[in-house]
Amino acid sequence: MIDNALDEIALDDIEKLVFYRRSEGVTLDFKEAFPSADHKGTRDFLADVTAFANTDGGDIVIGVREDGNGTAAELVGIDAAGLDEALRRIDDQLRNCIDPRIPFFRVRTISLVNGKAVLVMRVGASLIAPHRVVFDKSSRFYRRGNRSNYEMSTAELRQSFAASNDLPHRIRDLHRKAVEAIGGKDMPCRVQDGPTAVLTVAPLSVLREQRDVDFTREVAVLPTRHTSNISMVIGLDGVVVHSPIDAQTRAVRTWSVNHRLGYLDFAWSVGHVSEGQKLVWPKYFVPELKGIVPFSITRLRSLGIEGPWIAMLTFSGVRDYRIVAGDGYVTDAAWQDPAYLGEIIDDVMAPETLRPFTEGFWRLFGVDQPPASQI
Repeated sequence: MIDNALDEIALDDIEKLVFYRRSEGVTLDFKEAFPSADHKGTRDFLADVTAFANTDGGDIVIGVREDGNGTAAELVGIDAAGLDEALRRIDDQLRNCIDPRIPFFRVRTISLVNGKAVLVMRVGASLIAPHRVVFDKSSRFYRRGNRSNYEMSTAELRQSFAASNDLPHRIRDLHRKAVEAIGGKDMPCRVQDGPTAVLTVAPLSVLREQRDVDFTREVAVLPTRHTSNISMVIGLDGVVVHSPIDAQTRAVRTWSVNHRLGYLDFAWSVGHVSEGQKLVWPKYFVPELKGIVPFSITRLRSLGIEGPWIAMLTFSGVRDYRIVAGDGYVTDAAWQDPAYLGEIIDDVMAPETLRPFTEGFWRLFGVDQPPASQI
């Protein structure tokens, strides 16, 4: 997979594939020409897409010739004329010839100076795998090997179906453990009493690949709302970074956990009791969320981890707390506690992608039309 968010891939990234003689692999495939509309072209294209979705996702780069050994050899491009019609054709194929439908497939077109183009087709690892190709009266399941696709065996199919039923629950379990950790379970500290946001950011492949990320003090992601006075604790599972521990309560205001498995947890206080009122402050949540998620993904990418990504969010300790929404207006009190706001899956996780979380934050306190500046 190309080491950039799809929307950020530029011509320079494609040229580097050839310059550095990048090889095809489990998450990268080169095609000299656009998939043809004949029987073989359709079958091979559908196999490529489902193989990536059934494994760890990947990029199909069209317009790059490989040397026969899977190494990028030349940037040739493809004719840009009629490209829209060709893309509509493959969209029909994805919709009608794959069961179940691929949840994540996006295309980026990059223009060349000679008028031709290169396409990057990004396929996301799927939570509902395995996907099968239903074409020409046949039904086949594929996985991605080192440089090519292969048809899945009966044993692999059984494992894949079992994993498909279990994987979403196992990923959510990672977040549930983070929610439990704010009370101090398996942690060197706990989060102070009161409203707390708990966030997990992970690649969808987090439980498919055996990773041992070398999170050091130098590359560990710091918690939100932190000051310069932070502490780092090395543990079996990764690096915990937290704000100063209160001597009496053994509690902290914020922490982050950098897991060697290749994902991140955050927990931070978003409110307190002020003059007898239990209040939550949007400024402690909305900008912090929009900042920490994109930064986390940038850091994980720098460590060789790619998306698509999943973010999960829970609020704990918010019951009977309210928001001061401006001009002295105070919202209703929250009554759901803990409140799981669900998950967001995306290739980029830009700040605007997080809107379901920020809107859910306001709905938790009875506001269905939050201020535009706070979502």
